Amino acid sequence: MQHEILSSTLKKKPSKNVPLLLKYMETFNVLSHLKHNWKSGLTVALVSIPLSISLAVASQATPIAGIITAVWAGLVASIFGGSNFNIIGPTGALSGFLATYAITHGACNLPMLAIVTGLFILIAYKLKLERYIAYVPMSVVHGFTLGVALIIILNQLNFALGITNIPLHEKFIQNVYESCAHVSHFSGDTVLIFTLFLAALFIFLRLNLPSIIIAAPFGILVGYLAHHGTIPLHLATLATKFGEIKSQLIQPLTLCFDTSLVLTGIAVASVAILETLISANIADHMTKTRYNERKEMLGLGLANCVAGLCGGIPATAALARTALNVRSGATHKIAQGISSVAIAGISLLFLRYFSYLPLAVIAANLVFIAVRMIEHEHFVHLWHNERKNFWLALLVASICIFEDPIAGIFLGTAFSLLMQRYQR
Repeated sequence: MQHEILSSTLKKKPSKNVPLLLKYMETFNVLSHLKHNWKSGLTVALVSIPLSISLAVASQATPIAGIITAVWAGLVASIFGGSNFNIIGPTGALSGFLATYAITHGACNLPMLAIVTGLFILIAYKLKLERYIAYVPMSVVHGFTLGVALIIILNQLNFALGITNIPLHEKFIQNVYESCAHVSHFSGDTVLIFTLFLAALFIFLRLNLPSIIIAAPFGILVGYLAHHGTIPLHLATLATKFGEIKSQLIQPLTLCFDTSLVLTGIAVASVAILETLISANIADHMTKTRYNERKEMLGLGLANCVAGLCGGIPATAALARTALNVRSGATHKIAQGISSVAIAGISLLFLRYFSYLPLAVIAANLVFIAVRMIEHEHFVHLWHNERKNFWLALLVASICIFEDPIAGIFLGTAFSLLMQRYQR
């Protein structure tokens, strides 16, 4: 009815009323989108806060860097992106790259890596290179995902077992060996909390309950009670590792550049583009819609640049949070903007309480995420139908673990091309 009135008014007095009526229609559309998307935005925000903290820790960054990334990358993507459903932020897919880079070059350089990643994505956008990234073999993608998931799981050994004060090495696999060598120094309290929370996360999942949303406040409560001696548990918390967590949405940026940023930036940009396009396609399949690929590339590039400038880490689309956004009833990309604003507001008010979150609960969250990243049905399909690609996927996963994820994805693609050439 309102649109009919507007149409008739436009026909009668077009020159005088067009700007005013167009402004009214834009306001009406925004209010309509807010009405239909605030619930999904708030739901995603409640899940994103503990996940962003956990994934930042997995990337060897600080908890606040994860929050900053979720806020600014998500907000920029919601304005400039081309998908109505993608949720951009810290992800497990990038954590392997970032952890390796942080160990060798320092976590303080991760914001600069985010900026470089964003610039490479913008270059790819300008040159329309996303159409070629789509040709990366899915067996390589599955192998990379498996490798990253295993890296996340193995990286949690110290947090899950309560092992502290051991030497840190540049190579991921050397750190795994170091953790295994000190496994006898485990903490019974830590193992108990890790096991209970990991089991609870999977039970909640089976019951269709919001696992992470429920687990986070319970974890904070357990950490708080243990810290004040109310329960007889000795648990390391986020405050133990990072000190007091201050609520801030921007932190100082260390501007530095070295050649290592180039290769790592290209690799992170490639994975970010690939993950984002896959996530957008999956969301479109769920909603029977079609996203704007070009705009999504632009939004992703700008999101990484702004996140880095604000002190965050590289970001990409998060498959699980995107699916949650769809299932929660999102209809427009304003849902991601609402989520980012909600994350900012909740963090400014309550982030200091996350200081009590036990590292064992962080480990349980990350193992839960990693296990869900592994799509076993794809490996079953490859085993029965494409045996060579099955072994290629395992090779890529092995290279990711024993060398690094950058080598895994590039060497895997090269091996795939060679296999295709010799098959001809």
